[in-house]
Amino acid sequence: MKKMNKKLFHAFMTLLLIVSVFIPLLKTSYTVKADELPSNNYTMTTSPTINNNRLVDGAKYGEGKFYLNPTYKFDNSATLKNGDFMVYKVPKEFKVERDITTDIYAKDGATKIAELQTNAATNSATVTITNEEYFKNLTEDRELTALFTVVWADDVELNKEYSIDIPGAGAYRLTRIVPDDDPTGYTKWGVQDADDPNYVNWRIRINRYVKPVTGVKIEDTIPEGQVLAGEITGYYFTEWNKAEARPRLDASHVNVTGTNSFTITPNGNGDLSTQGLYVLYRTRLTAPVDNTTKKAFNNVKVTTSDGVYDVDGFAPLTTTEGIGSGARPSEVEFEVTKQLNGGTLKGDEFIFQLIDPDGKVVETAKNNKDGQVKFKAIKFSKAGTFKYQIKEVDEKEPGYVYDNKTINAEVTVTDVFGEKFASVKYDNKVFVNSYSAKPTTATIEAIKVLKGRALEADKYEFELKEGDTVVGTAKNKADGSVVFPAIEYTAAGPHTYTITEKAGNEPGVTYDTASHTVTVDVADNGRGQLEATVPADKPVFTNTYTKPAPATDTITIEATKTLVGKELEAGKYEFELKEGDKVIGTATNAADGKVVFPSITYTEAGTHTYTVAEKAGNEENVTYDTTVHTVTVEVTDNGQGKLVSTITGNKPAFVNKYTAPTPPPTPNPQQPTPATATIQANKVLTGKELKDGQFEFELTYQGNVVDTAKNKADGSVTFKSQSFTSPGKYEYTITEKAGNEAGVTYDKTVHKVTVEVAYDTNGKLVATVTGNGPTFTNTYAAKTPPTSSEEKPKPSGDKHEDPKKEEPKKEVKKELPKTGTAESSAFSVLVGFLLLAASVFLYRTKKVN
Repeated sequence: MKKMNKKLFHAFMTLLLIVSVFIPLLKTSYTVKADELPSNNYTMTTSPTINNNRLVDGAKYGEGKFYLNPTYKFDNSATLKNGDFMVYKVPKEFKVERDITTDIYAKDGATKIAELQTNAATNSATVTITNEEYFKNLTEDRELTALFTVVWADDVELNKEYSIDIPGAGAYRLTRIVPDDDPTGYTKWGVQDADDPNYVNWRIRINRYVKPVTGVKIEDTIPEGQVLAGEITGYYFTEWNKAEARPRLDASHVNVTGTNSFTITPNGNGDLSTQGLYVLYRTRLTAPVDNTTKKAFNNVKVTTSDGVYDVDGFAPLTTTEGIGSGARPSEVEFEVTKQLNGGTLKGDEFIFQLIDPDGKVVETAKNNKDGQVKFKAIKFSKAGTFKYQIKEVDEKEPGYVYDNKTINAEVTVTDVFGEKFASVKYDNKVFVNSYSAKPTTATIEAIKVLKGRALEADKYEFELKEGDTVVGTAKNKADGSVVFPAIEYTAAGPHTYTITEKAGNEPGVTYDTASHTVTVDVADNGRGQLEATVPADKPVFTNTYTKPAPATDTITIEATKTLVGKELEAGKYEFELKEGDKVIGTATNAADGKVVFPSITYTEAGTHTYTVAEKAGNEENVTYDTTVHTVTVEVTDNGQGKLVSTITGNKPAFVNKYTAPTPPPTPNPQQPTPATATIQANKVLTGKELKDGQFEFELTYQGNVVDTAKNKADGSVTFKSQSFTSPGKYEYTITEKAGNEAGVTYDKTVHKVTVEVAYDTNGKLVATVTGNGPTFTNTYAAKTPPTSSEEKPKPSGDKHEDPKKEEPKKEVKKELPKTGTAESSAFSVLVGFLLLAASVFLYRTKKVN
């Protein structure tokens, strides 16, 4: 039995052990585990300060308090749960002084929404969500701001610049220093106690530069929110920061009055002529830290023989705080009404614009068939008053008159701890348009046909009636079209008309008595315009013309003759009438100048074109009129059985002119004065400059040389004047005498000059020269210059060459003069050689002998 109990005990204990292991696991499985919120759900910014002043890049700072205030702005789509947290890691150059937990409230100051924890061990600050319902309700502009203090880290050296990357703010170049900016020599400052932040250690430095002052009295009144804690101590110095013996402040020279004020009389008599004084004491904070200034203030008054110094002192305090916020927007659905006068309103017929306070179109909407115009809801996330406008878009559709008013809609949004409430007020809510269709016109037409002859314009008249009312009349055009005046329509509907031809009395014409019906449909096209539809088939009216018995017409074509300078005689001049090339008739003039051709008879309509011309004669001293005149005869059927001829250009005028002959001049009975003529020529020399008197010319009459002349430098050649004592024709020739000037080719041309001598009207002899001034052209070509082996030929010595003008000299290679041809030179050499050989032979023979 004992063994069984022992086994049961062991089994129970084993089961209990197993259960004890799994119970925590079961409990854990039902616990909601919070996580660090991913950084993509928010943005974080920081604005670092020191002693409540903006941190400056590149600055140097002493032992103040650095305030870091990370602000987390959450994305609207992020879901915030209780326990979600964000960790702010403090740069290693700073340190968190102590662990502090602070609640973060909403803007109402009563709703706790998160918690801030600073951790000195991890040198960080953590913000944790504690009210997820708050953030579910306010879904926009959600943010949390935490604030905490840090100080220089212990290992940061003095007077060394550090580049410090502050999360959310960027990099700052900062230097840790011990500041001692004291222009007056009287300073007070405080430092929060590192071990107990409820205490502040205050320091007063008097006469820092040891000026000879007396009558010194120190009066210190501690402000509200602090109380004096502990004794007041200090020491004297002769030079600040000098390592020397420092006499202590005598406690008997300190007079504490009450719990919050005291006075000090240095050395008991206020004499600091050779010393400065450093005072130390502490206060205990009895009120919360001012979150605006984040400082404890404590001033002192120092009276000296130099003056009174009111010295302000403060101590930056370690603080943590935070605030959170969120927003819920409100929505407004703008709505107006549309009315249409004169037409039936259709859905989506008109367009409207919603314009925001900046003048930007943010939404457009169309009306439904009931006239309602609803815009999509506009979200308002900020409190305030917002002025919107609603306008209708003028699409300029024909027939519509648009309402151009502007409806003003004022939206008022209030904020109740982040939740927005909006209301809208309209100055009008109805747009009214009107519709009317513009009138239209229609033109009704018919067709006229005439059988048996060509149709003439305006020959037949027609009537257009609606019921018994004549609404228009029209006559046919030459092409047969009959167009009634346009009819205007101001309303939709059908219109029925009848068209008839008015009876006429034209001989030979049988009139069409039919009555044709035409219906015009007028409809509104819905775009502001009436439209009339006329049947495409036009009614046709056919008349018939029966040609009467043939008719004739006779005409007479005439002309007139005038003779200027002499009396006109009958039958003196003859004229021809032609149609084409065929002579239709001839006629001569009467004494009164009338010319009448034989009559012409026509038996059918048509056009005839004739020409009238005078036949050329040979009457002396008469100038004949050679004009050819055109006469046109238009023969028409007047429709009443008669032909009618119309003549155009009849009776053309011909004018001849008689000129009496000029009587011969009366000869002078005395010997007449001879006529004279000067015969000239021109000389041209190409290739060389022409010189005065260079060439000679001969003037010959009937084979005899009557004069010679030489040219001048300008080329003119003038013979002596020739005299003539009787009228007649005299023919001369001019030739150039051949010369021998080297290089000149002479002109061998023989030029003829004629002189005609006659009496003028005054009986004087006058000579007229024909062919005067002929030109003789000579050509000069220089000889080919000698080669380098030949001598330059000497000047020819021609008298016409200028001896001063020589050819340019060329450098000639010196050689023996040549005396003959190449063959004679060879022969001379051979002879010389034979003579030399003979001489040698004779010489040797003589020597031998």
